[in-house]
Amino acid sequence: MEFDLVGFVMGALDEEEHAQVEAALTIDYELQRQVELIRNALSPLESYRYCEPPAALADTTLNYVFHQVDAHKVQPAVSNAFSPLSSAERTSGTSSRWRMTDFLVLSVVLLCMALLVSPAIYNSRFVAGKLACQDNLQHLYHGMHNYSLTNNGMYPTTPVANISISGIQAPILREQAGIEETRFFCPTAPETLEWRQRGIPAVQTVVDATPESLDELTHMGGTYGYNIGHQDQGKIRPIRHQGRPYFALVADRPTGDSISRRSLNHDGMGQNVLFEDGHVAFLRETKERTLGDLYFLSDRGLVEPGLHSNDAVIMESGKQLVAEH
Repeated sequence: MEFDLVGFVMGALDEEEHAQVEAALTIDYELQRQVELIRNALSPLESYRYCEPPAALADTTLNYVFHQVDAHKVQPAVSNAFSPLSSAERTSGTSSRWRMTDFLVLSVVLLCMALLVSPAIYNSRFVAGKLACQDNLQHLYHGMHNYSLTNNGMYPTTPVANISISGIQAPILREQAGIEETRFFCPTAPETLEWRQRGIPAVQTVVDATPESLDELTHMGGTYGYNIGHQDQGKIRPIRHQGRPYFALVADRPTGDSISRRSLNHDGMGQNVLFEDGHVAFLRETKERTLGDLYFLSDRGLVEPGLHSNDAVIMESGKQLVAEH
């Protein structure tokens, strides 16, 4: 069976085709090698994938193509210019032939069309994924806001249980705010279909979790990360709703533990961040511009609950939460 490997690498396949390629990759080493070759070949172009084309690029390209056509046009001999036969032949097209220059011009036209159309396709897919993700985050915000109205102004937090872990906001919102499960998954996230199908677990499942079962709960927040509160006198305090425009509540799921920690959603080009006042912004960086607060790390650069009430830290699911005494 043949696969569209370029489409797979570019993320242009539908969900069923993508799943078929992933399944084949698990058992076909030659297919894995081909995918790796394609990724390496396309990697130099990655930084230009979502760049806006230069102004008037289409007009400039067409002018160049027409100039090339005129420059390579073969003028008929004078003796044939007034020949009825040649005129008829030109009209009927019976004597026309494709020359090498014709193929050259056609190749230039096709190449220029590909260069013009491809960025537009990539940009449209990128924008569509970004907007769909922002719509998800707006739904999560409405659920969190409504939850706070009936819980003394507090957002969902980790309950007292055997172990405190990040990401329980998703199970709480699904059960108590009625948020659809699909809203917890960014359409551009790289997680496998099997990973997504595990879904959002019940709150009680999380409450009963043990340190040994943490690996089974890494998916419980979907493909988003959540603010899990801040440390205070050896305890993790929940977030009180204050409508702060700079305070991050939810964002595309972060990865890693280093200072460059960011999300792999949206092809790693940036992340959508939901703020406490309800607005969502797509940010290339992971730092708040005015206060310099890192969204995915505490003020001392660690993956941990915030050090104070204004230290917003977004964490992926399944991280054990420990407050310093």
